[in-house]
Amino acid sequence: MKGKLGIPLDFIGAQQVKNITEPVRAYSVRLEGLKPSWRLTTRRYRRLLPAAIAALILLALAGGVTWWMNPVERSLTKASIAVLPFDSYGGDEATGRLASGITEDIITDLARFPDFTVIARNSTAVYGGKPVDVRQVGKDLNVRYVLEGSVQRQADQLRVTAQLIDATSGTHVWSERWDRPAVDVFAVQTEIVQHAVNQLGGSGVIMEAENRAAERKRPENLSAYEKYLLARDRILTPTKERLEEAIGLFKQALEEDPTLARAWVDLAWAYDQSTGFGADGATMLPLALAAAHRAVEVDPLDAGAHLVLGQMIVYTGDFNRAKAEFDAALRLNPSSADVLAIYASSASTFGEPERGAELADQAIRLNPNYPIAQSGAYYYAYFMAGRYEDALRILDKQPIENRTMYGWIMRAATLASLGERDRAQAAVKDALERYPDLTAEGIVNDPGFNDVERKKLAEAMRDAGFPACTSPEKLVSIAKPFRLPECNSGVAP
Repeated sequence: MKGKLGIPLDFIGAQQVKNITEPVRAYSVRLEGLKPSWRLTTRRYRRLLPAAIAALILLALAGGVTWWMNPVERSLTKASIAVLPFDSYGGDEATGRLASGITEDIITDLARFPDFTVIARNSTAVYGGKPVDVRQVGKDLNVRYVLEGSVQRQADQLRVTAQLIDATSGTHVWSERWDRPAVDVFAVQTEIVQHAVNQLGGSGVIMEAENRAAERKRPENLSAYEKYLLARDRILTPTKERLEEAIGLFKQALEEDPTLARAWVDLAWAYDQSTGFGADGATMLPLALAAAHRAVEVDPLDAGAHLVLGQMIVYTGDFNRAKAEFDAALRLNPSSADVLAIYASSASTFGEPERGAELADQAIRLNPNYPIAQSGAYYYAYFMAGRYEDALRILDKQPIENRTMYGWIMRAATLASLGERDRAQAAVKDALERYPDLTAEGIVNDPGFNDVERKKLAEAMRDAGFPACTSPEKLVSIAKPFRLPECNSGVAP
């Protein structure tokens, strides 16, 4: 834009200025004819700015009055918000699940806006069901705003309340109540998100983002949605039995409402997770890929749909196409801890292991109480980046009953990479007691690894004490199987 004197200006946001209580709109002067060297709306370049900017701030006031302000430090953080678990009044499990689903969907929708940092649900769940001091919540989670609310359902009627609070002062920014038929619950969610983001957002950017949120399809069948919520709970803390139950519930939900994109997404994840508990990959992975394709068909604006499709395509070995789906998910939901976590697990496959570890750091910061099911994404990203202590920390935090076959493998491989040979051998023993046919070659010939990953993991497994060589029968269907030197020469240990 240009000022009244024709001077080209770039808006750099509202700044806190000494001796003035409220933030002021600030602009930087740009030489005429030259394009700005960076855009404030591009988060990638904002991170590259110096921690403190000593700048000359020009404030254009009515009547042409100009103030010259003292240099100020420009904040590099985005608006931050925590959505606390909505209270459920009525005592029945169905209303409780509905309140939980509303909370999660609001978090998901808010995370779609690139101007927000949204704390993930697992990190706010600890505040559920008890009185809280929002100022303390703000300090605990390092957020400026807190959104809280409640859900009450009687027969076919639904009441939802929500309020947005400034956690720094404890003052109410906005509040609302909806009394609707129960089938309107998803419209209520949309309204909550729209009001909240309008309070936090700026001009233009929020309106555009609201249009994208309005296009997001929501489940039309409450019964199907409740089945989905039940099933989703199972996959967040997976075991063999819980995954089998989840798959059945997802199928029931989709029979009632085949347009429920998120059920297709999580059905794909359930199929995928089941292979980590002994299910046959040749059977499950095609089912997972089909469900992921269906999720994108039903809702092409759902970041989770593109995310799971990308992960399933990784397993086919088509890494370029997989990365395109991951990038689409990140564009649609750049602040989602779930998107960042899964992307972290595949970044090394795309040749970017250091980026994978950075994404893992970012995801854990947004969601330090991440679901158990995401552990694999983190320890794999850290392992491939050579951050073995971090990988081991994630592995040891994971409950044994929820540890997959790959978790047992990675724990032994990580210990070997740390030079802890005795502990690595003990971990190998634990793994082989559960999965006696494990071999280094048998694992790394999965098409979901690139050549660098295969070599790194196979050597770590061999160093840990796993059998190195797999049988020729298991390699016969692979056009160019990866072989360890001792296996390729026929001298197996």
